[in-house]
Amino acid sequence: VALHFLQASTLRCLLEPWCRELGFIICYGAIVLKLYRHLVEFRTRKAHRWVVRDLDLLRYLCAMIVAVLCYLAAFTATSLDFLQYSELVWQMDQPQSMDAKQVASNMCRPFRWDYVTEAGELLILGFGLQLAIASRNANTQFRERQFLVASILIEFLVSSTFYILRFWYLEEFNPSTLFLALFVRSQLTNTVTLGLIFLPKLWYQHKQVNVSGSTPCYTFPVRNPR
Repeated sequence: VALHFLQASTLRCLLEPWCRELGFIICYGAIVLKLYRHLVEFRTRKAHRWVVRDLDLLRYLCAMIVAVLCYLAAFTATSLDFLQYSELVWQMDQPQSMDAKQVASNMCRPFRWDYVTEAGELLILGFGLQLAIASRNANTQFRERQFLVASILIEFLVSSTFYILRFWYLEEFNPSTLFLALFVRSQLTNTVTLGLIFLPKLWYQHKQVNVSGSTPCYTFPVRNPR
């Protein structure tokens, strides 16, 4: 969203997918992996319990980041080849002028790559929701599972709605409308997700401190056994 404060240029159009997809996989990839650990710990009923360590989750997340980096590198290489024939800034027709002159909008040209990327995001979120359904009976500390599921569900609903509206009404969007839509989407997804992850833990920690602080401490005299 912050990149849209800048004028549309080739550099900005190349940076937008990198910022979006890397932030997406780091945030929601970590949430999906946390749900995966809840599912594994919940389904383990044997004497030798399989525990997914934090180091294992970090390795899985690094593998997901590497896969996204390869995908983004391919996207950037294709976009650079496209520059030989056209430009990445979207040129829109100006209907007010008699000669139908084209003006540069503050948006980047839409590609078929965008639809593939959006479908991949929704598939990752859908997989996270499947893990949430499979581990719905698991008990977690601070009710962590419920808040993680809520963050993925909100992202899935808001992003899918945004992608559908942008697909049908992209040509009718002006730069201000698109910027406002991106800002609202960021607040409804990223800001809400951060709140759902951190605020419950801070609240339970504050509640635990208050309970322990209000509990009176009694001392009893110890008799001498002699």
